[in-house]
Amino acid sequence: MATSADTLSTIIDLLLKHKPTDRDAAIKLLAKKALLPKKLTETPKVKQVSRFASKAAEEFAEAKGIEVPEGFKGTANGDKISVKDLKQLAEGPKKKFNASPSAQQFARDNGIDISKVTGSGAEGKVLLKDVKDLKPSAPAPKERTGLKLSPSAAKLCKQWEIEEEDIKEAEITGSGKDGTIVAKDLDELVEEIKNTKDSDEDDSDVDSDKDEELFIEEN
Repeated sequence: MATSADTLSTIIDLLLKHKPTDRDAAIKLLAKKALLPKKLTETPKVKQVSRFASKAAEEFAEAKGIEVPEGFKGTANGDKISVKDLKQLAEGPKKKFNASPSAQQFARDNGIDISKVTGSGAEGKVLLKDVKDLKPSAPAPKERTGLKLSPSAAKLCKQWEIEEEDIKEAEITGSGKDGTIVAKDLDELVEEIKNTKDSDEDDSDVDSDKDEELFIEEN
């Protein structure tokens, strides 16, 4: 819509009278008098450009309260920040050790603090052999306190109710491999047990005969 001559005259008079310093001041002055079209008085909308690569990344940053440093560049397209970038920010910078990858892996697997290991490589680099030397040695196997019995000796012990203490008391030494007690080592002990049993049975028979005699006499 064309501006009338009267309107243009009024605009010129206002500008000469108030002498605005710049364009914005002139527009503001004329807008108050409603002498400009609405399009000229509207503030142009500035399109907000997100720093995040996705809505998920933006929500993740908000939920975790992660503050993105000024000038931080993400790994997504256009240097935008992804969820992966935010996770790395949350974890903080990873410590770098002057150690070979194999040494670091070995240290992690065996619970060794590699930061306390003195390296033997170039410029103090920790090598695999350096951490291997620190691996706790396996505990020595405990010595068995029980007696070693061969299968045949164990069978005799079960048959004649021979306890470990009986063998120790008789001071029997094993003649088998590594001091293993074999059946023949128990011969004397078994014979002794047999004799003891026979003696007990004889005493039992005598007592029985006496009881029978007394019974006959009483009747």
